[in-house]
Amino acid sequence: MAEFDLNGKKVAVLVENQYIPEEIRTYRQRFGLYDAEVHFMSNLWGQPSMTFVSEVEQQGQTPEVFTVNIDFRDVVLEEYAAVIIAANYVSVRLRYFQPPADPASGPAPISPDMVRLSPAVQFFARAMRNTSMIKGALCHGLWLLTPMPELLAGRKVICHEVVLSDIANAGALYTPSPSNVVVDRDLVTGRTYHEAEELVDRIAELIAAGHVGAAPGTAGPPARETGKDRNVLIVVSGKGYWGEELIGPMEVLDEAGYTMAFVTPDGRRPVALPPSYDENYIDPALGRPVTSPTVAAKVRELDRTGEPRNPYSRMLDSPADLRTMMPERPYICHPAFVHALEAYYGERDRAWRDLESFDALLLVGGSGPVVDMVNNQRVHDLILGFYYQGKPIAAECYAIGCLAFAREITGRDCILRGRTVTGHCLEYDYKAFWGWIDYSFGAAPYPQEYLLRDAVGPDGLFLGNFGRDTSTIVDYPFITGRSTSDGYPVGRALVDVLEHGARRMGW
Repeated sequence: MAEFDLNGKKVAVLVENQYIPEEIRTYRQRFGLYDAEVHFMSNLWGQPSMTFVSEVEQQGQTPEVFTVNIDFRDVVLEEYAAVIIAANYVSVRLRYFQPPADPASGPAPISPDMVRLSPAVQFFARAMRNTSMIKGALCHGLWLLTPMPELLAGRKVICHEVVLSDIANAGALYTPSPSNVVVDRDLVTGRTYHEAEELVDRIAELIAAGHVGAAPGTAGPPARETGKDRNVLIVVSGKGYWGEELIGPMEVLDEAGYTMAFVTPDGRRPVALPPSYDENYIDPALGRPVTSPTVAAKVRELDRTGEPRNPYSRMLDSPADLRTMMPERPYICHPAFVHALEAYYGERDRAWRDLESFDALLLVGGSGPVVDMVNNQRVHDLILGFYYQGKPIAAECYAIGCLAFAREITGRDCILRGRTVTGHCLEYDYKAFWGWIDYSFGAAPYPQEYLLRDAVGPDGLFLGNFGRDTSTIVDYPFITGRSTSDGYPVGRALVDVLEHGARRMGW
């Protein structure tokens, strides 16, 4: 085994009934060889200590007992270099929760969202949000996180096949490994308790290397008072946005007390598509107006650059330039490609860390995004930054196509795989006069519905909701709105996600 000096480092291990004795001994002994201090802890339910019984179904084995006297609710989590959830059915037992009780009426009726209230779930979730702390889970351990799928979404993991479907449904990326151990930045997972030694070694290696969350984590924004200090980054096309798809979310977010920051692909002030502020414009696919006189007036004010102007219009005067926020990936023919690629990844990591001040991302729709956003590598990297931090990503209309192409150049896997989304359905596509600012041609360049159907894959779902006035869907971390009338619903859904923990809506 390699020599890692973990003197002064503390490791927390969560245990409960039906633990595996060999695994517990491995943690105690192997971390001890690295001079780390191991604390076994659990939910003691107000008792000074609790004695747990090991797995009773192991043939030829006599059940053992293990006494724990540390309640994880009493520790300072930040003092630990790593937190591990033990294998087997420990995670199942730790997910237990008691519904809130009223002195007069008694316990509240159980609802699905209460599973997030389990003390152990809350504890491990806090650890997941701290990217400077290593997390470990063997076998069934990741079950503890399934009540908060946003913490597993996009993470490369391995687990026991018994829990595979639950882990995959939470959005994790099952990654087979010859060693049966997978390291994804600050998360180390293993298939069974037999991988305990390898798990310890990999965790020790990360701690000794001074892991400080070099790549963004996957956690959502920290809990705050409603609307307080929330900050949403909004990407708007420079080639024409649909007015209601911007003014709708802006008004909703502003009413919720949120701060908004704007960015365009080239740093220029965005311009509204003229049909989006014309209440008399007849949508060819629907044969009727799609913009109310009230919204049309609001969009005209938003698009105004001369005085007098309202505060919303002034917000768009000086958007950030995406080219200064995100680096450009070098061509493979670059004369020093390896060094250029290393520099690109380093710059991207730094750019991603700068995104930590934002709580969510919004991609505004219209026809313009097809030109300067959908196939824009910097937009893709911006999306991945929020995705890896586990933060909400909202997209409207043609901007949803950005999500289909936001991929790593290495694995090239689609982040929408297995998700449920909506988008510009085939019935809404123009057959003529589709265009953007300063340019118009025939039909839309591609049917977005087909693109998204392929992107979500056989285990995902595209819902066009043709015939319904609106179509806004939440499949965390994604919030998608089909078309022009979804501006306000997308804004409300984003607030619901941030303030009330909504994870699934509209399907």
